[in-house]
Amino acid sequence: MRISERIEADRRQQQVLARVSRATWRLDQAERERRWALASAHAEGISIRTLATAAGLSPSRVHQLVVAADLDTLDAALGKLRAAGWPAPEDPDSDEDTELDGRDTIADRLSDEVGWLRRCADWLAQLDAGGYPPAVNLRPAGDWPDTAHIAVDLARVRAVLHRIAADLDELARARRVADLNTAATLPDRRAERRRRLAEPDLDFRGFCSRTGLPASSTPQLERAWDAWQDEKYRRGEANQRATYADNPFRPR
Repeated sequence: MRISERIEADRRQQQVLARVSRATWRLDQAERERRWALASAHAEGISIRTLATAAGLSPSRVHQLVVAADLDTLDAALGKLRAAGWPAPEDPDSDEDTELDGRDTIADRLSDEVGWLRRCADWLAQLDAGGYPPAVNLRPAGDWPDTAHIAVDLARVRAVLHRIAADLDELARARRVADLNTAATLPDRRAERRRRLAEPDLDFRGFCSRTGLPASSTPQLERAWDAWQDEKYRRGEANQRATYADNPFRPR
């Protein structure tokens, strides 16, 4: 083996070992946060058995974690992690989706768009690596367990980058902080999340074409319309499922 090849092999090994170390550290912090979440939930009166079901653990294991937890110490440790950028836990009093919160200043809006640019960069890196394409959820976290996952491809990344450019252009034209509350932001969080992922609303004709559903006769149109409405509900475009009588192609 040549010296240059040995140096490259050593460099590669150091990168892989650093990745393992980071993953181990993140696992330790995630375990610390789980202990904090379980202990704080139990302190609010939630039973061990209920917590065990939510955490996917045995009641005895949850009991061990709760008894051994020191909430004050965990709070202090997590506070340092938050300051370093570790994701904050969801507030159970909110709708668990903060994408539209804290965006009433130019700095916050710009920081938000920077986050989306970094997300696009991560998507491109994952696509370039040739593995499984990234997946994103069209619905906000507050809709869980309802989800609408889609695969990210280059066309999606390009569309999101165009959306970011349009929003930054609008920010550049804004002259008042009050303008930024509504600029390029939809009031419905599901619709805003779809917009930020450059996902257009589901068109009936486009849905039939994309899914290969025939729509050349009344019975086919009836079935296609029902499938379209079900998909709109899954994606969060409709707040409730369409009823039997809503189908305009169903015989009266």
